[in-house]
Order: sequence, then structure tokens, then C-alpha cells
Amino acid sequence: MLSALSPEELQALLTQVPKKSLQRRRLHRAVATRPYSLQTSLTLTPRQRAMMRQWAEQAMHALRYALISTLRLSIEVRLQSDGLVALSEMVKAWQGNAFVASFATLGNLGSDHCLALTQNLAMVALDRMLGGPGLPPSVQRPLSRLEINLLMKFAELLGRAFVSVLNPETTEPSPARVGNLTTTPEQLSLLTDQQSVYAFCYELRLGAETGQVWFCLRPDALKGLEQPTKHKPLPSPERLYQHPVAALPLTLRVRLGRGRMTLNELRRLQVGDVIVLDAFKGTPAQLCFGDRTLCLVRPGVKDGQCAVQILSTQRGGTE
Repeated sequence: MLSALSPEELQALLTQVPKKSLQRRRLHRAVATRPYSLQTSLTLTPRQRAMMRQWAEQAMHALRYALISTLRLSIEVRLQSDGLVALSEMVKAWQGNAFVASFATLGNLGSDHCLALTQNLAMVALDRMLGGPGLPPSVQRPLSRLEINLLMKFAELLGRAFVSVLNPETTEPSPARVGNLTTTPEQLSLLTDQQSVYAFCYELRLGAETGQVWFCLRPDALKGLEQPTKHKPLPSPERLYQHPVAALPLTLRVRLGRGRMTLNELRRLQVGDVIVLDAFKGTPAQLCFGDRTLCLVRPGVKDGQCAVQILSTQRGGTE
């Protein structure tokens, strides 16, 4: 059938695009697009709302202590607002006024969070971290590479202090890793998502400068944080005594007292010398396991062997 076609008809057949392929094209030109929109599925109950407010107030104190120990300045932190806000609305408040950093954490909170700090406070922190008095520059200028790295470290400090309140599962500080730092209005304008975030806004005063700091968390990451951590009940003493570890032998020692001497006296010790201890006659001895004092005992003899009698079950010395 193809041999019956002329060269012109064959060329037209090869260049013809099927209608089905037009529906599968992934590249479109001169087509208007809408910003990405993701509706949050988090609905706050009154109990959850009270829990969020409690976390916000606890984070206020955690931020203050972390900043005082780092910047050595007079710090005041006050909660302004918290609630679900569209990310695009936050971008309008940050435009030309704040540095924005995205950060991720370990644990239940996960990633895709961001924090923002007004530029005057960021410059105060940078000046203080570089050894200055903590004053913002009189002329606005681009940040150097060193200043960007220091500002990212400062953002990690803020994120770590804030997350330690929301995710207190461990006694160690919760890690917060900053992914990127937005320092120009052009970079900030790329954040056009309509995603809703739970934003905590604080009024922060560093020395003589006053500004704001925002923490915007992905709402889905907050699910389940209001549930208290379930601790396993401790086993009963009877079950502990039946454990195979309870049959392990232990070596105990009795400490009568302590004595002090110089190195020269120690080198001149001979058979028959008497060493005076700091314990008096009748003073109870200490029954020890390693460096740990278990109880007080009275030395004696039982069936021809040295023995001790328990005087008190109250533990003394090192716990």
C-alpha cells in the first residue's frame, strides 16, 4: 500500500501528528498557569487549639534562653499571633522585609517547614556573631558568603529551639537542618504556593532593634503531636527477680575507712607499721559495689569467717 503512494503523499503521512498524541503532549507554550494549591486537611479542635497556644508560649521562653546564651544581648520575645495562614499571604508580609529559610527536622515534624526573620534583626545577629556590638549597618548591602553561612547557622539555632518544644521526645536538642536561605526579593517571589501553613509570629527585640520572627509549619506534620507519649509500665519486682540477669554473681567489698600519707611514707612502709584511719572505733563500715555505697554494716565473725551485719538500708555516698 505504501509503494502506491507518491513521495509527496508519503512525506505528508510521516509529518502528520495523530490526534491521540496531541492529548498527551507534556510541553505547552504560551499557556497561562495557576499557582499550585494544596488544601490542608487539618481541623483544629478546641483542645488542639489550646495545645497549640501552650506550645507557642513555651517556644517563646525557649527562644529567649537560646538567643541570650548565643548573642549575649538583652532579649525580649512576645507572641503576636498563631494560626492557619496561606503561604502566599506570608510571602506578601516577607517581601523586601525578611530573610526566609526552609528547614527540616527529625521525628514527627518532618520537613518542608520555613522560618523568616526581619532583615534588621538578622543584621544585628550577624554583627554580634562577628564580634560586633550588635548594631545593624547604616546602608543596606548584599550579604557575603560568610554572612550567609552564619545566618544559616543562626536559622538552625532558631529552628532547633522552636522544635525542641513541639517534639520533646529526647533530652538532647532536636536537630534542625536549614536547606536554603532566601535573601533577595526575586528568590522570595518564587514562593507562589497557595498551601496553608500553621504560622507562629513573634515580636522579637534584640538589643535596641525590634522586629518579627515567623515559624511556618506544614499542618499535616502537626497531626498526632497532641497525643501524649505512651510510656511502657515498669515491670513488677517479682518479674525482675525472675529474670536471668538476677542470677548473675556480684562482687561486694567492705570499706572500713580511709587513710592519708605522703608518697615518701608510702615508700618507707615496713612490716609491722600501723596506719591510722579516719574512722573511730565502733564506726560502721560501708558495703560497696564498685564505687557505689549500698548500705552501712558492722564487721564481725560468723562461724569462724569474717562477716558483716546490715545496719541500715538507707543508701549513702554515691547514688
